[in-house]
Amino acid sequence: MKYPIKFQQKLEDFWQASTSNPLPALVIAGSISLAGYLLFASVAFFIPDIDRGHFPPYLALPESGFELSSYYLLYTAICLNALTLFGLYLFSLRAVGAGRSEPDPDESADDETAQSTHPSIWSNRTNRIIFGFAVLFHVLMFITPFLLSTDIFDYIRHGRIFAFYGENPLIVPATYFPQDPFFSLGGWVGTGSVYGSLHVYITAALALIAGDGVGANFLLFKGFFISMNLVNLLFIWKIASRIKPGLERKALVFYGWNPFVLTLVVANAHNDILMLTLVLAGLLCYLDRRYLIGVLCLTAATLVKFIALPIMLVYIALAMRKQKDRIHRIAFAAGSLVLAVCLTVVSYVPLWAGRETFLYLTAVGQKTNFTISALLRDTAADHLQLSLSNTIVQAALAGILVAYLIWHLVGVKNFTSLISASAGLALITPLALFWFQPWYLTMGLGLVALRPWRYMYVAAIAFSFSVMFFDSFWWHAPMSMDIQKPLRVMIVFGPPLILLAVLKAREAGPRAWERLVDWTLDEGPETGNIAKPAAADITDPAPGRLVAEIAVLLVAAAIPMAVVISTSPPLRSIAGLIGVKLKLLVNF
Repeated sequence: MKYPIKFQQKLEDFWQASTSNPLPALVIAGSISLAGYLLFASVAFFIPDIDRGHFPPYLALPESGFELSSYYLLYTAICLNALTLFGLYLFSLRAVGAGRSEPDPDESADDETAQSTHPSIWSNRTNRIIFGFAVLFHVLMFITPFLLSTDIFDYIRHGRIFAFYGENPLIVPATYFPQDPFFSLGGWVGTGSVYGSLHVYITAALALIAGDGVGANFLLFKGFFISMNLVNLLFIWKIASRIKPGLERKALVFYGWNPFVLTLVVANAHNDILMLTLVLAGLLCYLDRRYLIGVLCLTAATLVKFIALPIMLVYIALAMRKQKDRIHRIAFAAGSLVLAVCLTVVSYVPLWAGRETFLYLTAVGQKTNFTISALLRDTAADHLQLSLSNTIVQAALAGILVAYLIWHLVGVKNFTSLISASAGLALITPLALFWFQPWYLTMGLGLVALRPWRYMYVAAIAFSFSVMFFDSFWWHAPMSMDIQKPLRVMIVFGPPLILLAVLKAREAGPRAWERLVDWTLDEGPETGNIAKPAAADITDPAPGRLVAEIAVLLVAAAIPMAVVISTSPPLRSIAGLIGVKLKLLVNF
């Protein structure tokens, strides 16, 4: 029994050393993660019977007659690799202190560009290690020879329709050009672009440079968006260091080392990266007091994807409050709105086709696919007409989003509250949409990295894990869509929302929670007068507290699971079959 004790002691010694000097822990975690991402990049070579007739291969649903045993074996290896990568990511976060409770900056403070006078314990070498591994991860994602999403081919087709065929990709889908070399690659050939005007111009310029080569287009488009994400790392570093020196290391590891961001966003070159770049540029302009240039950047972000619009409105509301008097506030608000409207109108002049301009955007927005809104609509459709249930759910979600936006428009006071409002809007806006894809969370994660207050930080990490785990692997598994839909809603949205609800409930009732903590940390009558730890101290919870929290989470998780199973006939049949098997086993 001495060997386990010695190993445990060495592990504790290593952990204690890493809290004062995280460099060895980060080097170990980064090196093993590099091996894991290299394995992720080579997955395509082990997929049986995959069509490698085009570049690159796409990890799609298995064809009929597939050898499922080998496919499940591959999925097991992929999932184990993903779990390992995420475990190393959490270890790295803990090593730089990202999991610790950071006291929020003073919300009443007005010097948003002020720097902390506390000395930093971090060496420049540690900074280089963090940034260096982030760059290496991005390089590996650039050379990854397979995709989990084919959106990059949609971007290429949008650009080619405008650059080579002289047509408007907002209203003319790729089906009009079956001779195009990219016609058979990816999906959505019958749908026009659902993105903004700036997206059209950028993709057209890239397509014009790359020409007709499939590999040239793929590498140029992928290289462009990955380069933009490296710019995001630099912007996150700069903004976080302006907020509080030392925070930039936590922020960079949180976003730049995040396996979800790397495997689902960076490796697949989604344009959410570019939207985040422009939003972060706008925040930097605010810190430099270049408010109108910030409005310009945020307008450009909206012209890539429209979900950035609420953030621009909150930004204008805060910048108005920074003006000297009412006259200057009115002038700034009018100037900002004129600037945003003029830029939008001018950018859409070459693409304007009347009401048809946003036809495909509204058509896709009416769909429901693997979302909470879809589950609510389908449940309501059992009692109401489908169109009526669709309208009710849409109106309810839109009302919640508008109320949340108004609350922040009224309450935003300084830069830290702007970051909080922007992160919340970036996460809630995609959830209120009927059409949801996991990479819609990219902007929210990039903004949460700048403000690691505990409840949103934990929820964002939970979202990263649940989305990556399900969307990377399980929803490509050979199972029917009737089962996939409720499973995705339960797995992707369940754990993060439950965690967020629990943490917010704790925040809402601090007095009751403090009494509970005092009771669970109390070791007996003689320790009742022990001084309480400081607010910033980290204390290990007592076993009673852990049991209470785990019980609450289990009960909270059982409720949505029961709802999902009850609304899905296939899952209800499976649950019934498992119940019969267990009953027979107990009787035996």
